Amino acid sequence: MREVFARIEDGDLEALAEVLAGLSAGDRAALLPLLDGYTPPPVLPEPVPEPEPEPEAHPGVMVLRAHVGGPTIGGAAPRRLVATAMFAAPDAAQAADGARAPGEEVVLDEETVRQQERLRRNRGNIWFLRHEAEAVARRRNEQRHAAYSLAVIACVGAAADAVKRLHAPWTNDRPPHLAPDALPHLLRLRGADWCATLGRGMLRRSRSRTLATLWPFTEALLRAVGAPPPEEPAAVACYVRMRRDGQRLAGFLAADPWFDRMLPHLFDEVQVATAFADQSAWPEALLELAATGRVERGTVIAGCLRRLRAGGRPGILQPFLAMLKQLAPAAGELTGHRQELTGLLGAPLSTVADWAYTSLRALHDEAPLDPATLAEITAGMLSRPEKKLVRAHLGWLRQLPLDDLLDGLVTGLHHPVAELAGRTLDLIEPRLPHLPAAARDRLRDEVPALDGAVGQRLAALLGTAAPPPPPVPVLVAALPAEFPAPLDLGALAGELATVLRHGDEDPVRHELMLDGLVRAARGDRAAAARVLAAVMPQWAGTWADLIAAATGLTAPPPYESPFAHLYVTTLGTFVERRSIELAARLAADPPPALLATPATVAGHVDPDRVLSLLRQADRDGWQPGPADLTQALLRLPRTVDATVVEGAARLASPAGRRFADHLRTAAAEPRTWVEEVPGQAYHSGRRIAMLDAAGLPADVADPRTATQRVAAVYHQPRMALWPMVTPSHREVAAAHIQPYLVTPHGSPGTTFLEGLAAADGPSGPAMSLVLAYVFGSSRQEMRLAAADALITLAARPGWDSTTTGAEIGALSSDERIVLQRTVQPLTEAFKAGAHTAVWQATSAALPALLAAAPRPGLADLLTLAADARPAGARLDLPELHALAARPGRSRLAESARRLAALVGGR
Repeated sequence: MREVFARIEDGDLEALAEVLAGLSAGDRAALLPLLDGYTPPPVLPEPVPEPEPEPEAHPGVMVLRAHVGGPTIGGAAPRRLVATAMFAAPDAAQAADGARAPGEEVVLDEETVRQQERLRRNRGNIWFLRHEAEAVARRRNEQRHAAYSLAVIACVGAAADAVKRLHAPWTNDRPPHLAPDALPHLLRLRGADWCATLGRGMLRRSRSRTLATLWPFTEALLRAVGAPPPEEPAAVACYVRMRRDGQRLAGFLAADPWFDRMLPHLFDEVQVATAFADQSAWPEALLELAATGRVERGTVIAGCLRRLRAGGRPGILQPFLAMLKQLAPAAGELTGHRQELTGLLGAPLSTVADWAYTSLRALHDEAPLDPATLAEITAGMLSRPEKKLVRAHLGWLRQLPLDDLLDGLVTGLHHPVAELAGRTLDLIEPRLPHLPAAARDRLRDEVPALDGAVGQRLAALLGTAAPPPPPVPVLVAALPAEFPAPLDLGALAGELATVLRHGDEDPVRHELMLDGLVRAARGDRAAAARVLAAVMPQWAGTWADLIAAATGLTAPPPYESPFAHLYVTTLGTFVERRSIELAARLAADPPPALLATPATVAGHVDPDRVLSLLRQADRDGWQPGPADLTQALLRLPRTVDATVVEGAARLASPAGRRFADHLRTAAAEPRTWVEEVPGQAYHSGRRIAMLDAAGLPADVADPRTATQRVAAVYHQPRMALWPMVTPSHREVAAAHIQPYLVTPHGSPGTTFLEGLAAADGPSGPAMSLVLAYVFGSSRQEMRLAAADALITLAARPGWDSTTTGAEIGALSSDERIVLQRTVQPLTEAFKAGAHTAVWQATSAALPALLAAAPRPGLADLLTLAADARPAGARLDLPELHALAARPGRSRLAESARRLAALVGGR
């Protein structure tokens, strides 16, 4: 037994196998418990001694009677040597500096400079030697663990038990791990049949990503016992992901007997396709094999088309599309794939649809496609959202007869982009008299379902009744919903598990959990500890501290990040301080309830409830926490009943007097404004919302300058909870949020927009700037959430989008946001009925945009402004009329003419 452990510590697999081979089956079974209780001692890196310091040299200071740029010493200019000498021995240089004559340079001799260079090289060598020592120690430890693993697997009885051990989770001890170089010894010790059973078990446990380090051994084992190539998608994915060090992948695959069985899985199994897309060498190798004839080009082309047709994430599909483009199949190679190409016209990825369309046109040029296929192509292309693709197909249709393509053209008449629907009708109009009667009847039946100008035009061309205008949705301002009922212990545990897994992004859930923890601490703590122990996180944090304080469980030790100071935000700090205060109170004397628990999902508290709790505090002799009281004051509705004001005046406690003073004092509305921060070398100028929170608690004030606020936005804080801090002062939360939207680092989420839209308070520059930036966001989910926010705000009395539109115009004309992106959320808001808000925004954006150079999206914005214009609205913009007067039928000029005719102004 001692010899086995000695060979393990030597890391010698061959010697260990000799020893194990001499043991009987009973001896190995007896050895296994000893191995389970044994851990190979770690090998520590050999210490690297510090170099002995060289004897201090007396620098020979030389005074050169030369100007900079004159004679040199050792081939180096005097200025360079002076800089080196001053770095190496400033005292010597300063001592000689007093004797320097005007126009003379002081340098140290070359020996001193070389001595300093040797010292720097030695320091670098020390780091290298230490790194090498650590690498040697790691290799020795790996060898010991490999030997230990071989001993364990050689002593296990059944192959199934060996599979379990090799897949055991890594808890306190590292599980056994076998590398391919241990395989010959394992075969000698256990035999081919046992190893074949082990291989089948390892294959069943293969996963495409997890435990991928076991695959090299599994593959080598399967090959050694003559097993057939695996068919399981997870195993094939591991085969694709495995690194083949020292081998060209194409050469390996060409000679691999497994490859032909693996090839179809690359295209047909999503797990394998994902692994294929993650390995840049695989597409290159497959193309090389196709070029050499090892793999048929037709096989690769058909497989790539199958994969694209199956769909998936863009990152998975792009390598297959790239292979098709590099293969550049001729029309003859695509003849049998017309159905797949036609189906790809509806692919979510526009590049896939574009390639398929180009290929179909090439097929048509080679041999005309049948009318049914052309009709299917037309329906697919005219339903695409990309304007470039729709316009390209409409241009091609000008060369083709339209009689058999009517069903596809009807799809174009219904295109959500009015301009593209109009272009489809432009294509039909000159050929309308020559269409068969059945085709004209088909178009006539379609008129009632068409919207807008296209329906009106087609009705006039066909001489039929125009479709009625679609009903305009009516926006109704709904009152905020009531706050959900309190959580019981089971629901509290579930919500805590959700937050700990996915993050604290729901302010309603956040407040429910705080209230639930107070109720748990006031109730049966033992029951709370039993239920919440399962969700106690293993890492330090606010929720761990709150759970521990409410239940008496032990929280993880605190951890202070060295970068914590980089993530400090005003409202985030206030939210954190309130939680810390609550944790301290839960551990000592839990309050009966929290003053700041909202009564509505918008975040407002019930003033009567706050008054009742403060009366109870006066009567029972307890006081609410300062942060809890501050939050309750910030959440008071903008209008409070007079009976609450009168009742608060009779309170005697410090918290009660503060509550009464807050109700009695009519605080001025917080002032917000916008400041311009000049651009620097690495970014352009930025517009930053500023806040003067006079009259509100200091917890929500931000005294920093605009430049300081810009300098602090290089991380993305969690802003979802911020609007509920000040639900009666939307501008305050907006001013805190806006700087992080200028150049977002990561996704800020969209929950904060719901909170801002639900909050009260007048619109101002901060909220306008927030909306302008989110309308121009590069994230579609952010733009759609911005549309929802505008719809909610437009239903609120007194909302005005004019300043939002002015900001959109200013930011777009300065190239700080992309105008084309802002059109989508504004269009969605218009469709939902926010016509007045959209008109205010678009009309206010036009002056700055028309004064600047034309840009993508301007024609869409002009069209949207014309659609949203209220009856009788006028707009005096000379630039608009100048644009409308341009000759030609460009879309921009046409849109300007339509809007100019509606708004007048001349």
